[in-house]
Amino acid sequence: MPGLDEFQVVRRRRPARRRRVIPLLPGEVLDAPEINTELLIRSILDAVIVLRKSPYRQTLYDGLSETLSILDRDAIPEIVCYGLGNFSQCRSSKHQLAALLTIKSRYKSQVFIYDPIFYPQELEVLKILGLSIIPTNEQALRPINDDTLTLFYMPHLFKGLIANCIYANWGADLNNCILVTNSFKTMVDDFNSGIGLDAIDEPGYPEALQLIKKAATLAHEIVLDESFEDDQHYMANAFNSTSIHLFTKSRLDAVSGDFWAALPGLPYRPDDAGREL
Repeated sequence: MPGLDEFQVVRRRRPARRRRVIPLLPGEVLDAPEINTELLIRSILDAVIVLRKSPYRQTLYDGLSETLSILDRDAIPEIVCYGLGNFSQCRSSKHQLAALLTIKSRYKSQVFIYDPIFYPQELEVLKILGLSIIPTNEQALRPINDDTLTLFYMPHLFKGLIANCIYANWGADLNNCILVTNSFKTMVDDFNSGIGLDAIDEPGYPEALQLIKKAATLAHEIVLDESFEDDQHYMANAFNSTSIHLFTKSRLDAVSGDFWAALPGLPYRPDDAGREL
């Protein structure tokens, strides 16, 4: 595939309303819109260039550099992305994809990606862009591979699936995980303030929140300041309340065995009908 700089910039098109269709397999949808893959690729690369010109790119780079410094690592060999959404229809999803491609390019990472609502043309574009499609819905329960540092890229993901990712790597393996996702601190503060209490009876919600609260006591959170120009509200929509979360070995080693043993049940269960990834 040509490098990102080899594509010409084209005028952005007005995105259609984002739809949430939950198929059984990637690309298995009944009402997929007509999508011109060539124009979609060009609009994605346009979004990459918009990100390059935004202060947010440096904020993202600085945050990742600080993360690697704290972890005493020099590379991010693997990225796993869940819940990106229909980037052909939603501007926020498109800019989240642009940030993912920017990270991939900077660290020469291998990227694995999944969202059950991807349209067939979107899957085709992701493959052209050099991303590997995860073939089944893992419910975010992917354990890290050996000692490979893995960045889980999950912007604005449902809390149950964020908790599932933590659950799958609970213990010392968290040291090999970087989570770029909803701010743990904000989620905990919102709940303590009564925000989101209307969801407390939803299947898996209490377990998810409990696990996120436990993980928040271990995580080093780097807030990605929302540095956007006044006319870049769509960028703010894409990246608001997003943080980098990492887990140092010293902090993980400092907690007792009882802390690890007192693990709640699986936060998100496949039989929880109606959930969106």
